[in-house]
Amino acid sequence: MKYEMKRWQEQRGKFVEFDIKTMNKYKVYYDEMCQINPDGKEGMGVEQLKEPFISLGLANSKDDVNSLIDSVDDDGSGRIEFDEFLRIIHNKSKKKEKGNEKITSFFKNLANNSVSKEYDLNTFSFKTSMNILRRDNLLKAFLGRNDDEKIEGTKMLKSYSSHLDEMKNI
Repeated sequence: MKYEMKRWQEQRGKFVEFDIKTMNKYKVYYDEMCQINPDGKEGMGVEQLKEPFISLGLANSKDDVNSLIDSVDDDGSGRIEFDEFLRIIHNKSKKKEKGNEKITSFFKNLANNSVSKEYDLNTFSFKTSMNILRRDNLLKAFLGRNDDEKIEGTKMLKSYSSHLDEMKNI
């Protein structure tokens, strides 16, 4: 199955220069992200990325998440499909817009296990990794080593709190 996926991509001009082992590792992350609030559609949309992006400080609102997705969405579907995800990691995204550095850096760091300097998140699921990172980021609001960390932590705390309030009203 794994080899077939790579062969399928090559036949459709969607080949990205990753070996099968690396690509399968990326596919696991991608599939786990797609399982957050699954909506039955292919790819990751705002519903899959809203909670992790807001809680990690990559976005402050649902509109920010939409903007981040649009900044790397090569086919204009409003979603990040697996081939787009691979191009983001490999820095081959067709869209080279200013402002998409946050999402490209996040996906590259996640794929290369360098999202956290303190933890080896390679052994955890995407959801568990996001919980660990969220906790650390939110704690910065109270325990930051300097004023900049506390300000950034407070900003994330407020954004995440607003997100949770929105979720209660749905």
